Amino acid sequence: MKNKQTLTLSGLIILLVMAVTGSIVILSTWIFTTLYTDALRSGAATSSEQSLNQAASVISNYTANTNQLMRRVALELERQTDSDELGDTLSALVEMREDLCNIAVYSLNGDLLDSWSSKQARKQVTGRLDLRDVEVDANGLYITPPHVLNLYKDYYPWVITIACRSQIARYGVKEVFVTLDLQFSTIAAYIDDVGTGTQGYTFLIDQKGRLVYHPQQQLIYVGIKNEDTLRYAKQGDGVYTEGNTQRIVHSIPQSRWRLVGVSYLNELVETPRNAALRMIFIVGSVALVLVLGVAAFAMKLVSAPIQRLVAQMHRFEQDATGFQYQPVSGTQEIAVLSDSFGHMVCRIQELIEEVRHDQETLQKTELKALQAQINPHFLYNTLDSIQWMCEVGRTTDAVQMVGALARLFRISISRGADLIPIRRELEHAESYLIIQKFRYKDQFQYRFLVDDTVLDCLCSKITLQPIIENAILHGFGEFVDAGEIVIEVRDDGTDVVMSVTDNGVGMEAEDCERLLLEKEDRASGIGIKNVNDRNQIYFGERYGLVIESEPDEGTRVTVRLPKTWGDDRAPSI
Repeated sequence: MKNKQTLTLSGLIILLVMAVTGSIVILSTWIFTTLYTDALRSGAATSSEQSLNQAASVISNYTANTNQLMRRVALELERQTDSDELGDTLSALVEMREDLCNIAVYSLNGDLLDSWSSKQARKQVTGRLDLRDVEVDANGLYITPPHVLNLYKDYYPWVITIACRSQIARYGVKEVFVTLDLQFSTIAAYIDDVGTGTQGYTFLIDQKGRLVYHPQQQLIYVGIKNEDTLRYAKQGDGVYTEGNTQRIVHSIPQSRWRLVGVSYLNELVETPRNAALRMIFIVGSVALVLVLGVAAFAMKLVSAPIQRLVAQMHRFEQDATGFQYQPVSGTQEIAVLSDSFGHMVCRIQELIEEVRHDQETLQKTELKALQAQINPHFLYNTLDSIQWMCEVGRTTDAVQMVGALARLFRISISRGADLIPIRRELEHAESYLIIQKFRYKDQFQYRFLVDDTVLDCLCSKITLQPIIENAILHGFGEFVDAGEIVIEVRDDGTDVVMSVTDNGVGMEAEDCERLLLEKEDRASGIGIKNVNDRNQIYFGERYGLVIESEPDEGTRVTVRLPKTWGDDRAPSI
């Protein structure tokens, strides 16, 4: 039967606080959105109108400065009598003003009488000045729509022409038109700088509704975009709103031009609305902090101690021996429950340790019993070989064999120590090899490759002899050619590695696994598994034996040991 899920007290508190917080956030959002949207919509028109008014003032000042320039040019034309000096003066004036491209004089019929530019070569055939559709402004200036200046070779700037009627006696007529051709980019820069948002724009028309400048003029010429300029020309100055679009019409003082600014209300209120949303986010964050504070208090008071206790129970189930209990504080009932669980943990760990210690003691006792065994068959064969050597007069060999047997037994006893220096283990292995080499009549050879820096490290007693014995009995059994056994001891940087390698008959992988499973060797009584088990008991499960073998290729048995230094630092063998 499944446990019925119920709502905890801490969960209920959190839900209530979250509900209150959510209500506050929603209410704050509605208030901010309503008040800010209304205020920003009303303020957008004022801001845009101020921007257009500023641009209109700049353009008005520009036209006033142009009027002064016009009077200066007319004065120079009347005052100068020398044509070369006049040309130098007016050409220098054109060169000084970046926006001034050309100064010219036309007859009232529109014929070109004279012109000055900055080092430009004039065409032989030029256009005429046509002011029929251009009305004069309050300053008596004729201002044409933008057009291409076509008076000079390889020079076609986009200009507006400003003209005025003047009486210049040098041309032999009553009146002429003095003109200034100004690059329209200067006025366009003023208009483009008007702040109507990233999507909004401002354009310039005359009193008849003709476009003077539009930032998207090319789109209008090709018919992609359309502006109702005639309607704007008829409307008075003011703000006109149609849905999301807001248009402001503003006349430029002392001019027949009008500025029209187009903006979009949703964009103009976007930045302030984002500020309002940031305020709401701050309010929500504060509310969230309050929620977390209340939830943390509830969890600390009621739920958190129980959850910590349950978590420690789960950890104890996963690792009973390595678990370290930390008492849980809280209410009186939780404290009593925590103490009871702590006592239970201590008692269970004591029982586990007792069982583990008893099993380890029993296993070490069994291993010591195996180590203490002396194989009667091996001892009989060795003594029989010594007797035969004495009978045939090979006393030197018999003495060497008796010495090797004595060292073998002395190191096997090792004053009852379970761990001996590697140098003693190598002496034990060499004594065994000397005896077996006599017995097998030099059927095999052996050699040692030893790193002297690890000779004083400790290893389990009688580690190499069972491995060497296995190599002799099973590796060389019916071996015809001379066999070889290589005993190597080296430092791999982290551990000490001992290996026994033979060039015998080898074995299959399943035979390697069988060697690590057999408890006793029929000949010596101490099997390969016994060596592996002893190393893991003394040094840990990551240490032990690895057997590598290929049929007809030989066998390599590797023993990995930690760098454990002993006090007995005897001389090297």
